[in-house]
Amino acid sequence: MILRRLFLLLIGCLSVVPAFSQGIRGRITNEQGEAISFANIYIPQLSTGTTSNMEGNYELKLPEGKWEIRFQYLGYQTQTMVLTVGKTMQEVNVQLISRNYRIPEIKVMASGEDPAYYIMRRAIAMAPYYQKQVSKYSCKVYLKGSGVFENIPFLLKKQLKKSGLKENQPFVMETISQIDFELPDKVTQKVLAMHSSGQQNNTSPMGMITNSLYDADQYGIVSPVGKNALKVYNFHLDGVFEDQGRTINKIRVMPKTKGNDVFSGYIYIADLFWNIHSADLTMHLPMVDVNARQLYAEVNKNTWMPVSFDFDMDMAALGLRMKYKYVASVSEYKTTLNPALDHSFIDQLNNQQMVDQIAEETKQIELQREEKSKQQKRMADLVGKKELNNREALKLKRLIEQDARRNSPPEPLEIKSDIQVSQKQVKNDTAYWASLRPIPLTQKEKTSFAKKDSFLMVSSTPHYKDSVRNSRRKFKMKQLIFGKTYNYSIDSINQFEYFSIPKLTNPASLSFNSVDGLRLELPFNYTKSDSSGHALRMEPLVAYAFARKKIDASFAYSQRFDGLTNTWMTASMGTTTEDYNRVSGLSRMTNDLYTLWREENFKRFYRRDFAQLNGSRNLTNGLNLNVTLEYSDNSPLTNHSTFSFINRKNREIQPNIPLNNTLEPVQLESHQSLISRWVIEYTPCYRYRIKNHVKVYAKSKYPTFTLGYTGAYSNVFGSDTRFDLVKLGIRQKMDVGMNNQFSYRVNVGKFLNNQKLYFEDFQHFNTQSTNFMFSSYDNSFRQLAFYQYSTGNQFAEAGAEWQLRRFIVKRLPLIKKSSVSEKLFLNYLTTPEIKNYVETGYGISNLFLLLNIEAVAGFENGKFSSSAIKVSLNLNELENK
Repeated sequence: MILRRLFLLLIGCLSVVPAFSQGIRGRITNEQGEAISFANIYIPQLSTGTTSNMEGNYELKLPEGKWEIRFQYLGYQTQTMVLTVGKTMQEVNVQLISRNYRIPEIKVMASGEDPAYYIMRRAIAMAPYYQKQVSKYSCKVYLKGSGVFENIPFLLKKQLKKSGLKENQPFVMETISQIDFELPDKVTQKVLAMHSSGQQNNTSPMGMITNSLYDADQYGIVSPVGKNALKVYNFHLDGVFEDQGRTINKIRVMPKTKGNDVFSGYIYIADLFWNIHSADLTMHLPMVDVNARQLYAEVNKNTWMPVSFDFDMDMAALGLRMKYKYVASVSEYKTTLNPALDHSFIDQLNNQQMVDQIAEETKQIELQREEKSKQQKRMADLVGKKELNNREALKLKRLIEQDARRNSPPEPLEIKSDIQVSQKQVKNDTAYWASLRPIPLTQKEKTSFAKKDSFLMVSSTPHYKDSVRNSRRKFKMKQLIFGKTYNYSIDSINQFEYFSIPKLTNPASLSFNSVDGLRLELPFNYTKSDSSGHALRMEPLVAYAFARKKIDASFAYSQRFDGLTNTWMTASMGTTTEDYNRVSGLSRMTNDLYTLWREENFKRFYRRDFAQLNGSRNLTNGLNLNVTLEYSDNSPLTNHSTFSFINRKNREIQPNIPLNNTLEPVQLESHQSLISRWVIEYTPCYRYRIKNHVKVYAKSKYPTFTLGYTGAYSNVFGSDTRFDLVKLGIRQKMDVGMNNQFSYRVNVGKFLNNQKLYFEDFQHFNTQSTNFMFSSYDNSFRQLAFYQYSTGNQFAEAGAEWQLRRFIVKRLPLIKKSSVSEKLFLNYLTTPEIKNYVETGYGISNLFLLLNIEAVAGFENGKFSSSAIKVSLNLNELENK
């Protein structure tokens, strides 16, 4: 976990040393005089260092004194110098010699197995220890990212130009941050300075993250030292070399099957200690190829932490092509060993000279330490074995994990990740950065910043800022047609305030159905929040139904009184055309498509005039209460349009009457309703983050339990409705196996009385029976007709879905490296009207990033009833139900 967090932060922040005027500078080259980019320069006594730039130049400011300085990079021999730093900046040019690798004669297995497996089994087993070896650390981190757009599609050129980005023009971003970390995942990041040659960078660099080799499994990438590595990778020992008194094994990492969740390249493992020394790995992600290099250093005895990191990204998608490079330097480490772990066996390994002596020395140490627990002795036995098979390696890994968990305090519920950044940290002064920057700029980067600095001289003046701000807030008549968002924020990091006017030209504002005909909706929005957890929203909406020649309007006011308990209160009122299945009906876009092109109007509507109060609050961690009180005047609607682009024979627009097995005509009549809804949800051990005094739930290992009650009250303010409905539910999503995900849901309910029940009050289910949709079919019944099995009695429904990393199609050569995923799903429903209905199927998702295809079959009481092929697009954000 420690190394995962550090690896994440290497992309989101990185470091600098105190601003001394003396030190060393120079150029690092190879035997041919060619520059070595991103070589590491490290001073063990100070636990600090820097990295050379792309041209091989470096600069390191140091206090006066005699210092041991190491120059190192992958593929080259480490060169160590002892230099005396005086009161001036010294010129120290360094030539690194290419490393010669040797193939060892020892540790060749009698079975003929590649000796790399001997090494990797131990590295995999020791990974949990190195994940949690350090309980807390602090460091300073410097990050520089530089890139260039090699090709920009026409549609994006104008938008990117506003940010100061042009085709073939380099852009640079720098950050300097102070990092404090404490197990299991408490992170405090103080951004000391930010600098960008593009648009002023007022966001935290923590968003630019990647994964740790020790913990990459949690992010969908199989780590070479992860628990599933031996199933996914082949390994080969390419050679060994000596570095700083230790033997380092160069291991080639080769995925058994290609895909976007595996690495390829090299990992370097320290012999006897089995920790990562360095890595040079490549990932082929959808639309992005990434080559990452990472170098570790011993910052304290037997404590190795990353000190330099660089990676190249090559991105290409939809005509956009960009190359980007990050380089990071970490310094001023302060670490604390984890007191919950037994570190003695590391010292034991440190005293051993040869792997063949491990078993015997382990026995002697065990005799001298009778107080050791049985589990610790089993760990020492496994560490000392000459030949460790896959099963034993995983057993050792589990023992180390259990030892860490047993001695560690309970995992805190709050995930502390405090990022402190404001406009004051966005410093672009050339002299300021020259005094702090540990990695010199290249000539191209200097040119990029020079252009930005000349612009800032003008744009940073109060007069210029006022004129731009006033221009952005000034109202213009054309904005009623083309839309506009007025930003009134002063500090957009901790608080924001804006007002948006919708576009008349926005296709999402238009819809079509057989009741309204063409419908135009214009949603306005005013939102304001602050850093104390308070927020408010005002959302007026105006709509016009052209066929009905009616104006609909609504207004909602929402206010958050407390961010830590997420206490919201919402008041809304208005009139609208409503789907009888308000919660999970067919999407608007899909209904538009079928109505206009196939003369099939699936949705059924009624008119709803309403006034509603809603309140919600976290009663305690993971326990949420949501209460709604609503009064509505509901009336049936009829079709006002039969328009369709294609007039099909033997097909016509159907009446606006839902088809249901138990529906009576009286249940569609005009009526008034007074209804209250109470929902309690509880998720045990729900972990959370707090940002700007707002509690945001993140994850839990346990399911979410739901208890709901809906009651309607007759003879109150003319209300006609009377019923009581109780519902229980449970749902969960979990990771299983190698990057597979399993989710399930179960809901049961019963109308305790249905004395006066109207159709919109029935229990409706998520039924999506069309063979094409603009959003996914997840959590829906694919073959049940709309409204047909909605019920006013008891019901039970369940569903399960298994997302598979590699099942059938993903094994095909052309599909292996794509973002395609596979799934199996199962749904169940029983009501008095339909007994034991089951759906099962297989699906392929994310074809060409947008397309999903499913095959589904339905069974009723064990007998086959229907089957279909379903096609959908991943356009959920456009679906306005």
